[in-house]
Amino acid sequence: MSSVEELLRDAAMGRVGVDRRLLREILAQPDAARGVVAFAQNPGDGHRLDVTPLLVDLFRHFRPEEALDFYVDVIRGSPEEVSDDTIEAILPFGEKAIDPLVALYHELGEEQGTDLAFLLAGLHVRDPRILALLLERLEYDAADGAFALGIYGDLAARAELEKMLSGIPEEDAELRRELKHALDQLSGAPPKYEPETFDIFKEYPERELPAFDLLPEAERLELLKSEDAATRAGAAHSFFNTTLNAKSREALLAVARQDSEAKVRACAWESLADTTDNAAIRDEMVAILNDQTRPIEERGGAAVGLYGVADQANVRPGIEKLYEIPEGRVNALEAMWRSLVPGFAKYFAPHLEDRDPKIVREALRGAGYFELSAQIDKIAKYFDAEPPFHRLREDALFAYALAMPGATTRGRVRGMLRKLDSITPLNDLETELVEFALDERLRLHGLEPVFGVEEEEQGEQGEPETQSPPAPKKVGRNDPCPCGSGKKYKKCHGA
Repeated sequence: MSSVEELLRDAAMGRVGVDRRLLREILAQPDAARGVVAFAQNPGDGHRLDVTPLLVDLFRHFRPEEALDFYVDVIRGSPEEVSDDTIEAILPFGEKAIDPLVALYHELGEEQGTDLAFLLAGLHVRDPRILALLLERLEYDAADGAFALGIYGDLAARAELEKMLSGIPEEDAELRRELKHALDQLSGAPPKYEPETFDIFKEYPERELPAFDLLPEAERLELLKSEDAATRAGAAHSFFNTTLNAKSREALLAVARQDSEAKVRACAWESLADTTDNAAIRDEMVAILNDQTRPIEERGGAAVGLYGVADQANVRPGIEKLYEIPEGRVNALEAMWRSLVPGFAKYFAPHLEDRDPKIVREALRGAGYFELSAQIDKIAKYFDAEPPFHRLREDALFAYALAMPGATTRGRVRGMLRKLDSITPLNDLETELVEFALDERLRLHGLEPVFGVEEEEQGEQGEPETQSPPAPKKVGRNDPCPCGSGKKYKKCHGA
């Protein structure tokens, strides 16, 4: 059995998924808490994945003596983006947390102290140092200081809040509202803190595959030999749409021919799409596609792998026959839109209102790539669809950008972006997605991209290239409030 430190290192390197299986393996070890502390104190270098959230949860579960120092170090590393989980882990320490948090606040300074002030206020421990710090914050940033003082709830802040309010003109209605709200919250007696029961398993999936996109080729090839079929399938699929060298090609061929699981073989055949210029491999894939004794899943993988030669006489009929089989339709439709063979365009419109979200996803891709402008209203229905279609928004945006009516020219794509944003407001990640789709549209028409070129030019000029953070699974305190106020969640409905 691997040690706790080895397990955590594998997670940090992306070799294992961060899931309940990993947690159970860690928690089952007799000296697990000590192993977690040892890893946190000496994590090593070169990590591909930030496992800080996992460590926060493990410290919260085990509650070792070193926990408070660890949390303070976590905040020191990212003082302006303190997670809800870190805050919830510190609050039970109450008075014990004051000294290190106040010291850290003064170490970092007022500019980086917003979340620390919020955390100190949330302790609800009456201490002159906290009150002084929050009153100083009121002078530094009136709205932020009032917000924290309202949470702190100490009547001793009333005079300063009233003084501040008296000097704010009536036209600054928002700041006056913040100050009045803080005054309303003052009560004198701090509320008693009731910690919530912490379930370390709650926020983790039962199964999470390794972070294949972070792993080098050699490690992904090694995972093709895993005892777990899902891991082998994920490792095989990680080579899809990449240029294969001889070693990877031979490894994938061996998996495609010999693996005991149809799903794994299917993923290997898909990833061999790069090799269809090799007649022997292509013929083998065609034979799989057309062999009715083979599992549908494996035939589907071969179909996707053959998308680059889907117009050939011995391939196209096999894909169309696979389409007629309900279990094979998803793969058939994927092979069709990837192929861009014009004769396949007719297959997508009928499935834009299918009951199966997986089918609809492929139909959206096909409607986009074949520029089915007549279906644009059906595509738009998935911008804000109800379950089980609620996860198709990005697919619909991509398809809409490809199929949007209008001439495709480099001069018009900016207007297309603005139009789509006016129909359904786009966040930063969605804007990047639509820009990529519009560049793809230009490429399909033999034109140079617009948005990607700008990014390359910025990089050449030495300007910092920014990348939006992944969309959060739940609203964090530093995210925009879902109510649309424009404020951070922690200063609005998250208060």
